[in-house]
Amino acid sequence: MNMPAESSPFAFPKLDGSNYTSWKEDMQVVLMDRGCWSFIIEEDKPCPEQATEKEKFEYDWRKQRCYTTIYQGIERKFLPLIRHTTDGKEAWNILKSNFEPISKDRFSVLIDEFFELKFNPEEETIGIFCKRVEEKKTQIKEAGFEIPELLIALQLIRRLPAEYDHLVQTLYRLKDEEFKNREVEKQLVNEAGRIQLKQKALNLDYTENAYNGSAQWKRVGPITTVGVS
Repeated sequence: MNMPAESSPFAFPKLDGSNYTSWKEDMQVVLMDRGCWSFIIEEDKPCPEQATEKEKFEYDWRKQRCYTTIYQGIERKFLPLIRHTTDGKEAWNILKSNFEPISKDRFSVLIDEFFELKFNPEEETIGIFCKRVEEKKTQIKEAGFEIPELLIALQLIRRLPAEYDHLVQTLYRLKDEEFKNREVEKQLVNEAGRIQLKQKALNLDYTENAYNGSAQWKRVGPITTVGVS
């Protein structure tokens, strides 16, 4: 009989060995929220001697909380990896060395996933799509390779719906120093807003015509007749 998955004290799944990339991002936010992230990214510095007793207590409390937060965020079967320490930064680095995807197979998968990214207007906004591209770029960087900015910008625009064609052609004509992923992302968000307003206006026009009993249909091409011999 399958055992039920362990519940998490947070609003995201515990580290289970297959979700390290997303877990790391979620755990970073929790540690930041709890005032503990500095213990991970900064050199280990003791509390200043001149600190008050209250400040020393708060410092020690945050340092301990850094470790306990990480401890609570991983599945029980992986706890032996970090049980020998009570230092949050050491625990973080141990988990990183054990679970961060750096194999050639994993790297190949990440590259394929990057170039398969496609904007789906039915399920997401253009801003979320840009974020997905950014996240995949970060995962590849963590695996040991940094994708050139040109390829990131191209991936943002190479598989867009037809209504973005005019903007895409405009972006292709940008100078190399202007064709940056941040600039492309900004242009895409602006264009998405314009498209949304246009669609809203078209829907409103059609609704008004329907209520007035005078819906207008635009003829796309000439009417042709088929002769009968």
